[in-house]
Amino acid sequence: MTVYLLLGDDEERKKRGVERLRKGRATDSYDAAETSPEAVVSACNSPSLFGDGAFVVVGNLDAWNAAQKAKILAYLGDPAPDSDLVMLGAKLGAREKLLAAVNESGEVHNFKQPTGKALAKWAVGHARKLGLDLPENVAEELVLRCSDDKARVMGEDEKLALYVEGTATLEDVEALVAPNLQSNIFKFVDAVGAGDRRQALGLLEVLLGTGEPPLRILYMIRRQFRLLARAKALVDAGVPHPEMASQLKVPPFVVRKLEDAVHNTSEEDLERALALVFDLERGLKGGSDLADELQIELAVMGLSDDRRPADQ
Repeated sequence: MTVYLLLGDDEERKKRGVERLRKGRATDSYDAAETSPEAVVSACNSPSLFGDGAFVVVGNLDAWNAAQKAKILAYLGDPAPDSDLVMLGAKLGAREKLLAAVNESGEVHNFKQPTGKALAKWAVGHARKLGLDLPENVAEELVLRCSDDKARVMGEDEKLALYVEGTATLEDVEALVAPNLQSNIFKFVDAVGAGDRRQALGLLEVLLGTGEPPLRILYMIRRQFRLLARAKALVDAGVPHPEMASQLKVPPFVVRKLEDAVHNTSEEDLERALALVFDLERGLKGGSDLADELQIELAVMGLSDDRRPADQ
């Protein structure tokens, strides 16, 4: 009997891991949120119709509490010799007994989903397997529109491979890959940070129209201008790209965008912008009689009125 723990947020890699372990065998699949550990133990102890041991997969392991996991722990003390048990979850605490037991008697694998630049490189490789040439800058835009969701990136890669011959372009991605809500937020704060009033107001209308809470929009605006302020200080100090990415805790391609923005932004711009953001926060938290949506719109106009005209 072998027991496996497949942890992390990369569901695609965990799925492939299960397939490798299965080796063509029939699978008894369970969801821990809907199944008791006793049912899983019973399945492990039941031989298959073909006379070999069972191959049992339990997803959503995080749904079980400590007492339920203890049932599996007890089973591991006297397991069915020919059965394999695979448990999938997001995370187990370092001190959890189940983690220690599997480390001792089985295998633990952590699959962390790539993000940012790493996910873009993965998308390039996946597209190549599909016969599509996906340049890295186009892959970065694809990842941004999918908000670092690897499963969606994989699906959009496949869509692009179906409709694009040869090399995919930014125009192809814009036409075929609809940005999700989080991507729209990132594009919005990028436009605000760059002083692009027309794009910022257009995206703000989309965000408010989809029910995005004003305070969350405020948070993203505040975070963007704080990043810009920190990026400007690092650029002025001559800090190289890799070190900037490390200090700011953002992917390298985000560093490039921040650099482009701060080249057209003075310290006075940033100080004024942060003051406007703090005024907006006070207003949204009860300091203004104006509607929240109007407060944000006025703030966005104020944040972009010095660096780029509204008709550009």
